[in-house]
Amino acid sequence: MRTLGSQNRGTPEKRNRILQKALELFLSSGLSGATLDQICAACEISRSSFYHHFSSKEAVAVALYSEAIEAIHQGIRAALCDDLRAGLEGILGAYLDWFERHPREGAFVWKVMGSELMVGHIASVAEQQRLFHQEVIEWLEPFVKSGQARRLSAPVLVALVMGPARDFVRSHPSSRDFGLARREFARSAYQAIQAV
Repeated sequence: MRTLGSQNRGTPEKRNRILQKALELFLSSGLSGATLDQICAACEISRSSFYHHFSSKEAVAVALYSEAIEAIHQGIRAALCDDLRAGLEGILGAYLDWFERHPREGAFVWKVMGSELMVGHIASVAEQQRLFHQEVIEWLEPFVKSGQARRLSAPVLVALVMGPARDFVRSHPSSRDFGLARREFARSAYQAIQAV
């Protein structure tokens, strides 16, 4: 029972339902084509119920994007280890695994990445990425100090290591291509950053 002044903020299940239904609509109708009314209808909720979870349709899209990026980052963090080659294999494996297991969310990430929607939220998204890239640079530092890897700026490192994998997942590959991509991209990344 609610007490005076309390608010029923809804359940995590309802929030997740909003996210999933919105994802379907964003993929089928586009970010600007999907409406708040369509999201509410698909979830069978009122606008009031929607607003208990999100402030706007755009907030749902930003949550989908940020949660996808954070899930990718968590997988990569878990793969970092004290061996340069194995760490690079882990980074690329975690990244590619996420896109292989989550093709709809992956399609959304690429759809929204360059959209006008993200312009209003670019500072928070950019900060999320910057902090993560700093973690990877810190992981790489012992390999640089020991002479195993070259010192590279974050933008160059990300482009060398992740660039081919990003291009690959954007091309909507078939599942049979992921195994080869994991091996070849890890080999290429290692060759690109190892000290000569």
